[in-house]
Amino acid sequence: MRKIAVIVSLLLVIASFVRAQKPARLQINSLLARVPIPKSSSACYGNSTTTTDASGVSSIKDNGPVFNALQSELTGLLSGGMTAMQSGAATPSAAQQPPTAEEIAQMQQDAMARAQALSQGGANPSAAMQAQASANRKPPTVNPAVMQGLGKASGAAMQIRTLVTELGQKVGAVNTPAVHSEPNCPEVRQGSYVGPTCACTYARSVNGEQKRVDAQDIGLQQKAALMSQYLNLIQDQVAIIDKLENDAKYGEGITDQTVLSMLWSAQHQGMSGLASFLSIASGVWSDGARVYLDLVNAKANHCK
Repeated sequence: MRKIAVIVSLLLVIASFVRAQKPARLQINSLLARVPIPKSSSACYGNSTTTTDASGVSSIKDNGPVFNALQSELTGLLSGGMTAMQSGAATPSAAQQPPTAEEIAQMQQDAMARAQALSQGGANPSAAMQAQASANRKPPTVNPAVMQGLGKASGAAMQIRTLVTELGQKVGAVNTPAVHSEPNCPEVRQGSYVGPTCACTYARSVNGEQKRVDAQDIGLQQKAALMSQYLNLIQDQVAIIDKLENDAKYGEGITDQTVLSMLWSAQHQGMSGLASFLSIASGVWSDGARVYLDLVNAKANHCK
């Protein structure tokens, strides 16, 4: 979870350095599709990085190579973006400031007017003149479809935030079934010692941990179903942002600093949704792996 915290911190820091930074050449959905959704406690443990000491006691180092690769890739992308923005922050200009809501609305209005005039051809001189007036106010350096896509991406980003918040709340509300304690082992005279046998104590420990794993898996499967459901919904919204960035060629050839900031911001918000989903998946994965770890150690504690 520490790596997830680093990613979230980077997202917050970068948001305070917004400049005319081009978006990264990536499709966020390609990263989302790689987030592992836990299926069982044993699978979580089996795919985690584990170590075993000299006495045979196992421990979990991290959630495994798939999570590590995703977290490293996302951290690298965010760190690279922050470095680029910090280097550009030494010579800030008014044109590099993030757009206001009024500026975004005006730019979208101008783009729509130009698109409408083009679709009408020369049949409506008044519309063409209005579009030209808008073009004079803002240089027509950006495809009107991109401007329309920015508006859609803004709505998608809001929906992504809503979805990951709902998912986190629903996953947190899933209750793991209660597990009753195993009956105590009877006391048995063994020479001068009177007490439970090692075999009984071992079986009691293993049976108890197995029941906890079974209970954990019931809750985990409910969480996995929620994550699969919400992943599809989140991917639908992320696809809108990915399409915008692809249509805009990731800012290549765009000189309008405000539009570049808007493109970067849209991708940044999509990546924030990815980081939130990854954090939820990582937490569920860790919980399952830890419960199965207790079973592994109980089985390893053989009678001497």
